[in-house]
Amino acid sequence: MKSSSPILLFLGLCLLSCHTAVEKTGSSADADFTSFESRFLDQYWKQYPSNAIEVGYGKYYENLVIPDSAAFTADLAFSENWLDSLSTLDSTRLSDNNKISYQIIKNQLESDRWYTAVLKPQQWDAATYNLSGDCYYIIHQPYAGLEERLRTLSRRLAHADLYYQAGWQTLTRPTRESIDLSILQNNGGLSIFGKDLSDSIQSSRLSSAEADTLKQRAAKTTVAMKSFVDSLKSRLADKNYVFRKFSIGPELYREKFKYDLVTNFTPEELYARAIEEKNTVSRRMAETADGLWKKYFPNKPKPASQTELIQSVVDAISLQHAKPEAFYSTLKNQVYALKKFIVEKDLFAFDTTYPIVVRLMPEYERGFAIASAEFTPPYQKKGDTYYNIDDITRYPKAKQESTLREMNQYMSQLISIHEAVPGHCLQGIYNNLKSPDVLRSVFTNGAMVEGWAVYTETMMLEAGWDNHSPEMQLTRDKLGLRELGNVIIDYRMQCLDSPKDAMIQFMVKELFQTPSQAEEKYHRATVSQVQLCSYYAGYSAIMALRSAYQVKKGNQYSLKDFHENFLKYGSSPVKFIRERMLQ
Repeated sequence: MKSSSPILLFLGLCLLSCHTAVEKTGSSADADFTSFESRFLDQYWKQYPSNAIEVGYGKYYENLVIPDSAAFTADLAFSENWLDSLSTLDSTRLSDNNKISYQIIKNQLESDRWYTAVLKPQQWDAATYNLSGDCYYIIHQPYAGLEERLRTLSRRLAHADLYYQAGWQTLTRPTRESIDLSILQNNGGLSIFGKDLSDSIQSSRLSSAEADTLKQRAAKTTVAMKSFVDSLKSRLADKNYVFRKFSIGPELYREKFKYDLVTNFTPEELYARAIEEKNTVSRRMAETADGLWKKYFPNKPKPASQTELIQSVVDAISLQHAKPEAFYSTLKNQVYALKKFIVEKDLFAFDTTYPIVVRLMPEYERGFAIASAEFTPPYQKKGDTYYNIDDITRYPKAKQESTLREMNQYMSQLISIHEAVPGHCLQGIYNNLKSPDVLRSVFTNGAMVEGWAVYTETMMLEAGWDNHSPEMQLTRDKLGLRELGNVIIDYRMQCLDSPKDAMIQFMVKELFQTPSQAEEKYHRATVSQVQLCSYYAGYSAIMALRSAYQVKKGNQYSLKDFHENFLKYGSSPVKFIRERMLQ
């Protein structure tokens, strides 16, 4: 080989030197960002100690922010100062992973600022004010010994009366619907300061003085909660009071959509897609119902109307349901079966011994949904993940039957897939244990989280859950209509002010929901905004990513590989995960 000329050798050394300098600069930028992120997160939890409790960052649990004007002014200053600090970092020199973290921090701070200064839910959402959930976490999450947790709780409750007084004063023009929810949840939360707390104190080794102080502060808290509830009830009873409308209008909705979902869709685009997809699913349901007709109606002529055909078969299937007293145990047993299935099919590298606790829904969480998931706080790593199921034996008889028909033998399995395994609970476990950066676990993206749960419904049926039965497919499509309907309902109610009668009729006639389910969904859409869009937005993005990833991997593709790679990014927006998986 000929030796290089001196000029070429010099140029080569220059290129090598320049490349090394860039690498060092990039490494330095990443080191600076890692330090920034660590400082930011600590100060964020100090600013928002209730959020710190939710994610298991135990340092500031005892701090109770009094929700007055000074607190909200401080929140705005916090967002502005950290956005200024973030802007001094050159994101173009960061690693791909840190670029994602940079964008997540930026979106979180901008979102916080917009919520406080523009949306202002502190002034109209009465359900914002509730101490019971935080206190439940402090008592029960194993972040420290029982005595330390109870001492922390005692310090946090020292000014609970001021918290509720300030909340009432800040709540200048609430919505009627948020008041109803706040009354339900605060009343439900009173139980946490009763036998639940007494049993914990009795089991502890607190001194008599410490126990007495905690009991006194808990008693003061319950008085404050009851007084707050009484004030809310008096507001409802005031016939001359003009409540704020629950709908936020298209302008605020568009901004909330942007911050909450972090998706490439606009609300209008997602709404149009949902309507188009709804029509496709309805046609597929008609074909499935046509094939099932003779099984359920052997001696009855088939109706000419597509809607009537689907509804008749759906109604027949819905009669296959558990009794009210067996509903909870039925769903609990489904979790065991689902764990076994995903192991047999090799769908995840999932440790099935990790605790997923099926329990009756805590009182302070009731009134929003019939089932829900609760993750182990990310900073704790260890602890229970909960699958919460509402106690339907407490429903009135008519509502019991309507709910059970909706949550029938097939639908209840899909709900357990969605909420427990391999939906929310499994994703929450991966979120805490496998994400490379805790930032992805604490600032969760709703579209990714809900989209994943919806994706698992389809994926499990593709994998053979329930042996591809047409009843299960029809029920999955019915659930798919519900998720598409979520977008349509939310947009029409929040942006177009569609009346209740029209929404209930739409859900019953076109989405094949029971009246009970339709009423529940309507109520949910009055106490939330945009969140109902997260299911379809996230699902669409995940399915598109799976198809693209399969093309990229070719013969090396496997469903398990896709799941493991996707879930390791925590609860990041799907558009950010897509960039990493397809690069």
